[in-house]
This record gives sequence, C-alpha cells and structure tokens, in this order.
Amino acid sequence: MIRRYTADDLEGAAEVFRSAFAGEPWNENWDIELAAKRISELMSSPQSVGYVYADGGVIRAVLCGRKLTYLHGTEYVIDEFCVAPDLQHCGMGSAVLAHAENELAEENVAAMALLTGKGKPSERFYIKNGFKGIDDMVFMYHSFEKRRV
Repeated sequence: MIRRYTADDLEGAAEVFRSAFAGEPWNENWDIELAAKRISELMSSPQSVGYVYADGGVIRAVLCGRKLTYLHGTEYVIDEFCVAPDLQHCGMGSAVLAHAENELAEENVAAMALLTGKGKPSERFYIKNGFKGIDDMVFMYHSFEKRRV
C-alpha cells in the first residue's frame, strides 16, 4: 500500500534508505542512526510531504520532499527517494511517483523537481517517469573542509 509518510515510519524508512544507498551505483555507508537523522531532518519542515510503500507493515520504499512556492505555483522538491534493493526494477518506484503526482496534483502542486547523479540509473528512471533535464542549470557545491582545524 502506498500512503503518506508519518513519523511512525521513521525506523523502517531509515532502513530502506540505508540499504538502498549501500548498493551500486552509490556505495554509501550509512549507519541506521545517521539515516534516521537524515530522514527526520527532511521530514521535519511544515512543508515536508513524504510517501511510503508498505508491505505487511514493513516500509519498502520512501519518498521525502517539500512543497515549496515558486513563480508558477507550488513545486514538490524531491529530497530523497529510495526503494528496497529487492524491489528495484519492478515498477514500485514508478508506482510511488505516480501516486505522489496524482495526490499532489489534487492539492494544486504544479510540478516536481529534484537533483540526481548525471548518467546514473536514477537519471534514466526519472526520464522514464516524465522528468526532463534543464541544460541551463548547474548543481553547485562549496566544501568547508579547508576551514576545519
């Protein structure tokens, strides 16, 4: 069942997040506490809206985002989206996105936006689900590493 995220979903969502990002192509080493902290932070804003796919009470996919105002209306900005590794490439991610889109459109949300790795399988997934890249935009990052003592 696909439904809105609630605070009670945190533990299960953190486990999905941890396991999804542990594999290819990300190979990230999130421990469960750090994953829970990230999801808790993302879902703590009044604008936060999330979705989960739960199977028998077990969270198997989590979508975290925020409804934010922009010039053309409200956008849903996806912060994190992950599906349990054994459910990837089975249509579950597309189903969660479609559910979110239908629900958000009923709430007058005009669009979805996100960042993902260029050339990664996630880019192909989002293109398959109707997203388009914007050529005149660039992701910027500035590390404070040199400032640390």
